[in-house]
Amino acid sequence: MTTIEQQQGWLDPGVEPAADGRWPAMHGVRVLDFTRAQQGPFATLLLADMGAEVIKVEPPGGESGRANGLGPDGFSSYFEGHNRGKKSITLDLKQPGAVHAVRRLVPTCDVVVENFRPGVMERLGLGYEDLKALRPDIIMASASAWGRSGPWAHRGGYDHVAQALSGVMYEQGEGPGGEPHALIGGFADQIGAMLLAFGIATALMVRERDGIGQHIDGSLIGGMVAMQSKQIYEYLRSGKQSGFQRRRAATYTNYECADGRHIAIATNAQDMWERMAEALGDEALQADERFKDPWGRAKYKDELVVELDRVFGTRPMEEWLGPLADADVPHAPVLDYAGMSEHPQYWANGYLQEIDSPHLGHMRVPGVPIHMSATPPRIQGSGPPLGMHTEEVLLTAGFTWDELAALHDSGATRTA
Repeated sequence: MTTIEQQQGWLDPGVEPAADGRWPAMHGVRVLDFTRAQQGPFATLLLADMGAEVIKVEPPGGESGRANGLGPDGFSSYFEGHNRGKKSITLDLKQPGAVHAVRRLVPTCDVVVENFRPGVMERLGLGYEDLKALRPDIIMASASAWGRSGPWAHRGGYDHVAQALSGVMYEQGEGPGGEPHALIGGFADQIGAMLLAFGIATALMVRERDGIGQHIDGSLIGGMVAMQSKQIYEYLRSGKQSGFQRRRAATYTNYECADGRHIAIATNAQDMWERMAEALGDEALQADERFKDPWGRAKYKDELVVELDRVFGTRPMEEWLGPLADADVPHAPVLDYAGMSEHPQYWANGYLQEIDSPHLGHMRVPGVPIHMSATPPRIQGSGPPLGMHTEEVLLTAGFTWDELAALHDSGATRTA
């Protein structure tokens, strides 16, 4: 990707190549990031992991996520989990000088991302048409709760209320008319973030191919519809919504073992069932004609659950892992975060990693979820201290030290 600052010979202060000389996929892409909280910041974190230089624009005092769960050592899992590998600049957008600084930065950037309510950027003079006048091929990505059209477009919203409107609380709960249950907190945010990052990556590909920029629109409820694709298809066809069932199938669920731990099985084919029944070593289960084929196992699901509860309850969980693995039966121990964080599969694939931060020390962190053989992504560092990169970034936009001093004196770049 050729950006304007590269064309003008400015030094890219972003990510370095890997030890073998390979650059991440988005090396050379510059992102101006106005997002806060979770949906937008996690989208731009994914871009940073892919090698983009992400410049996080924060108000004086920092975005609200910095204070979420803040510990005495300065660590916030909420902020780190959504902002690692970025640069931080402070701009008080209520000050004309700050808006002017943004307008000077835009031509040096490939992508601008924001998750204000629809209309806020336009009122600042920083809407898509305004940015397009500054750089015709600019890509702008906007994230919201409800989308940019319709009667709810200008309402505020967060993850929990987006889950509520999406139908997922009844699907996860007891179904229509029953008790609703939310998914893990931030689920709509994370799904929306992934899709927004996918849209940005697609727009960068289109710009490379066709030379055009565009405005991308993503939302929490849009992501929730995508996440529930199968269930919503089923409802739109049948008019029925079932709600959560602990065991929709006796052989695609989890069972408690003798030591109180649980094991999950996913034997959804006849050959898998036959191998599992043999591995469990229970003659009564293998001889039961009711469970010989898929139709019988579906018809007598509740009876099969009783039998499998009995069998798995005869041995501790660890003793089932070997026989099931030897029989090539899809299974896994049901782990909590303590168990997950020690499981070697995560470390072997880099899904969990260790990094060092100059202000937070040594940390174990979630890794990058995608591998690329030619352009490997990687964690670019921890979340940035507030305003750490303000001068560095503005200098790349052509500001002089005198101009920076004037911005500081006017309060446009204040951190407090």
